[in-house]
Parts: sequence; C-alpha cells; structure tokens
Amino acid sequence: MATKPVDTPPKTRHKRWQWVACGLLAITVIVIAGLVYYLRTTGMAPAQTAQQSDEKYYFADSRYKGIRSKFVVRRTDRQTTSLEYPITENATINKTVANAIDDIDSEFNKAVAAGSTLPGIMAEHTSYQVTHNSSAALSILVHATQHTHGAHPMHTTRFWTFNKQTGATISLDDLTNRSPQSSQAIVEAARHSARQALSHEKKEAPEDLDSYLTKDTLANFIFKDENTLVWEFSAATVLPASYGSLTIKLPLASIAKHLQNPFAKRLITVPDPPAEEPPKPKPAPVPTPPPAAQAPSGNCGQAKCIALTFDDGPGIYTAGLLDTLERAGAKGTFFVIGSKVNTQPGVLRRMQANGHQIGSHSWSHPLLTQLGPEGVQAEIRSTSDAIAKVTGQRPILMRPPYGGFNQPVLDELRAQGMASILWSVDTRDWADRNSSVVCSRAVAGAAPGAIILMHDIHPTSVDAVPCILDSLKQQGYQFVTVSTLLGKTEPGVKYP
Repeated sequence: MATKPVDTPPKTRHKRWQWVACGLLAITVIVIAGLVYYLRTTGMAPAQTAQQSDEKYYFADSRYKGIRSKFVVRRTDRQTTSLEYPITENATINKTVANAIDDIDSEFNKAVAAGSTLPGIMAEHTSYQVTHNSSAALSILVHATQHTHGAHPMHTTRFWTFNKQTGATISLDDLTNRSPQSSQAIVEAARHSARQALSHEKKEAPEDLDSYLTKDTLANFIFKDENTLVWEFSAATVLPASYGSLTIKLPLASIAKHLQNPFAKRLITVPDPPAEEPPKPKPAPVPTPPPAAQAPSGNCGQAKCIALTFDDGPGIYTAGLLDTLERAGAKGTFFVIGSKVNTQPGVLRRMQANGHQIGSHSWSHPLLTQLGPEGVQAEIRSTSDAIAKVTGQRPILMRPPYGGFNQPVLDELRAQGMASILWSVDTRDWADRNSSVVCSRAVAGAAPGAIILMHDIHPTSVDAVPCILDSLKQQGYQFVTVSTLLGKTEPGVKYP
C-alpha cells in the first residue's frame, strides 16, 4: 500500500520562505554595494550637487582611444550646467580630473546660491580635450566657462600629463629625470616664451615675472601637436588678473638637450639635441601674425574675435548653415573637399558673396603624411584649381585632413603659397552627433583668438551653430574669418 505523503506544516513553510527572502535581500544589498563601489572608484558615479533632482547624466564614446565621456546636465529655473568628464581606463586619472571639475562646479554652485535673488539664469559649460595620447602618457586639458552675474564670463583651465600605467601626474621634475639643471633650464625657457607671448599681445611683462613662473607653478604641463610643451593658464592663475590668460609654448626641439633621458623618451618622441646650443635656452619663435587689418568693429587686436571653421563640405546641410550665419551677421571659414566643389558650385559662390572664406581640405581627404611628394602636390593643387574655377580665387589657407602634417607637406604648401590652419578648440562633433554637447564644448573652449573646429556635413553640427552664436554673442564675441582673425599668414607656416 502506498505511503501517504506528509504535508509540511504551514508554520514551517513560512519560516522557510522567510529564510529565502532574507538570503535574496542580502545578495541584492551586496551586489548594489559592489556596484556603487565600482562606480565611485572608476570615477563614473554622478557628481554630487545640491540639486540632485534636477541632474541627469549619461555616457558616450569619445573619439579618443580608450576614453569615454560622462556628461552631467543640470537645468533649473536658476541655472543650466553641462559638465563633461573623461572616463579613461585608469581610475586614478579619472578621480584627479573629476575632482578638479567638481571643484570648479562647486564654486559655480556657490555663485548660484549667492545670486539667488538676482534675475537671470546662470550658465556653466565644462569640457575637456586630449592633446596627447600614447601608450605611456595622456595629456588632458579641461576648459570651463561660467556665466554668473558678473560683467564678463569666467574662463578656467586645468591641465595634466598622466602616466597611463600608474595614473600619477607627470611633473617637470619627472620629465627631466629630476635633474635640477635641466628643470631650471626649461623654467628659464618658459619665462622667455611668456615674455614673448605678452609682447605679442602688447602687454609689458611684470618685472617680477620670475617669481610667478617657478618650477612649482610650471610643474603641470601638456604635450600638444606631438612636438610642443604647453602651459594653458587661465586668468589670475599665475599672473595678476589684469593680464588675462597666458599660454606658454615650448617646441621640444628647443629644449631637447634637457630631455635626453629614458623616461622622457618613453613619453614622447624627443628630438636629437643640436650640436651646439646657446648658453641660455631660447625657444623657436611661435608664429604669431599681426592683428587683422580689419574686423567687423575695430580690429582683432582689440575686439573679441573668434573663428568658426567647417570641414568636409560642401554638403547637403551647408546651405542651411549659410542661412544661419547670414541671419546672425557672422562670418565663417569653410575648408572644402576638392572632389565636392563641382557638386555644389552655387554654394561656394554664395560663401564668397556673403564674405565667408574658402580654404582647401584636400581633394580626397587622405592623411597627407602617408603620401609621396607627387601625391601631396596633386591633392593640394587639384583642390585649389577646382575652387579657383568656381570662385575665381585660389585659396591661401589649407587645413590638412586629420590635422596631419610634416615638413614635406609644409614645403609643398609654401610652394603653392598657402598656410596650414589647424584649430584651438575641437568640438569632436563628428564623434558625438549631439547638438547640445557640441555647443557646450565650443562655448567652454572659446577665448579671444580661438579657432573652433566643426563639420558642416553633420546635421547635429549645423543645428548646434545657433546655440554657439547666441552664447558667444552674449559674451561680446565677433565671428570672423580665419584671415581676419590672424591677419597676414606666411606660406608654409602652421597656425595656430
């Protein structure tokens, strides 16, 4: 006879489910705690602000290898904030940069709280640029622009070069392998370059400049263009506020003697030192053209001029962009692809008629440094021929595709009477395809004399232009062509 199964008492079944529920709850708590710890240690946790309910954040790929961007956006009836954080593969780097951005943001939030009874919305835009990214080192430049109730917006920069393996900041002492003589020689060269930069801006360097520019204040730096050591100081960082911002550039070739050590050579390609060097290191002069002879109001040595530049067109959105610029009374510079010129000749003629500048961006957008001399010549000459056929004028400016150039490319440009034009603000508009992000990067990086890089072949880039025009017009900027901004340019020379 079959045995009748014994029923489990209800009380026992209840206790069993209690234990199961407790176990699941404990596992959930552990998983959540681990996730929070991971996000915080990798710098991916949302920034803490006083207005959490108004904050959103999201992630996007950047064009920089091994780096993503975290965007934090706050919008209230008192403020609008857009913060972009780099998320690298090294948590220490992430934390260092995030702490700096958070400190800048904290000061902005204090200004918002202090001005709570005043009318108007305060705005903050913070972005970053990677100026060097090798297997050993990473250079990051942070730009922040804050519009409070002051007469002028406040611009802030922070910059570092990191050891990608350890995440540590690389200092000037590290770069010279802790040689006091080499470190001091670079400091002296930086002081000389600073005096040159101030002189070009018609400013007299303070008598005690050496007390401002020391090994400590110059400890952080960035590599730029693979062959330049750069310090990007915002106003009142190292010099009195009346001097404004200060950019110091040292070609590596001018200080190569002091970088002949294994550590520096792991970070970047160090040129061979010259056979003889003057007793006092003197950097090669940075091309600084004279102020433009004419601008919409006065000249760009006195007015706040900025150049919007557009690559890879003409495209199907270029005509709409010309409408936007015309309504705003703004001028732009278009670096066009030669093979596209004959597809929209009317657009080029309109650019010319509206006072915009047309430059070359090569015939087929190759990396010119990978071509032979004949290939470089053909890419440049054929594009100039196509532009001249449509407009009657040959371009005097070229932007090499990908910003890639070397001495043979510059030599060919010199032979064809053209200067090489790069940029100082990269909106990375082709990578994100987000109009708000593009606008925020342009506004954050804007400064008098800046050249902003965009692409008129993307609708999101064209859609970002009204926001850029409105924001920068409120700061008193005038939108001019590159030639108006720089004045007379020399063939075969790279700007900026």
